[in-house]
Amino acid sequence: MKLLSSLGSVLLIFLCVSIQAQDDILSNSPSETDDKPSYEAHWAGMDLGSVILMNSEFGTDFPGETWLDNPWWENDIVNSTTFSFNMFEYKLPIFKQYLGLTTGFGYRNTNIEFRENYRLSYDDQDVSAQIINLEEENISEIKRNYLSAHYFTVPLLLEFATKVEGKKSFYFNTGVVGGVRFASSTTLKGKYDNGDKFTNVRRAKYNMNPIFLDASFRIGYGAFGLFGTYSLTTMFKTAAYTQAVHPLRVGITWNWHYSGDDKSTKNKVLFDEDTEDIDL
Repeated sequence: MKLLSSLGSVLLIFLCVSIQAQDDILSNSPSETDDKPSYEAHWAGMDLGSVILMNSEFGTDFPGETWLDNPWWENDIVNSTTFSFNMFEYKLPIFKQYLGLTTGFGYRNTNIEFRENYRLSYDDQDVSAQIINLEEENISEIKRNYLSAHYFTVPLLLEFATKVEGKKSFYFNTGVVGGVRFASSTTLKGKYDNGDKFTNVRRAKYNMNPIFLDASFRIGYGAFGLFGTYSLTTMFKTAAYTQAVHPLRVGITWNWHYSGDDKSTKNKVLFDEDTEDIDL
């Protein structure tokens, strides 16, 4: 709990600093920004979407041709979610605002909901799962059963934009996103036969790879868009009884600094109105 509280505090500080920095850039007058132009990227913001676990042949089933059988990775797609909070961004221009390289820093949470009542277990090499015996454990109902993983992320994206002003521009970027896992756990929520509710959380590594590399694309207009990533690396360390699992993430994205009024334009209009009454 202390680790999560500390991370939450750090994320909150990063959010405040990032938003303040974006406000400072937008509030500068044109004369202040003409000498040092700020190139707008499309990374800072929030992503929300679904997760589909795929095998090495881009399928969604894990039957196994012989003894290799991992059906627990056939996840509940509707309830498997991903959330990203991208805090910082920087665009290195290749051709002004229209073409450049985007990088930054962010946080990602991925929740994999199990389709059946599985309980994960692992050893030094493999990760597997067993069906929970509800009768033996006096469980009348299981409401949630999912694996959660938390990552720090860094992108490297080639970005195209149709206009200089980000609010009125279509954009598209593609490239890779790398990340480092810093926490993972499984959560089981339900109700016992006597009516008592329970929430069991187990924090473990589950032989998950400590780093990942995703192929990524993002497309949209102004503040809103769509994103998709496919993991080029496996989610788990493959071993004798563990199949390769590649998460596919798709969803919507919100670039927060393109929302609201254009402060630089507003300040310019107010300045012009104030100077109309001056008679020289």
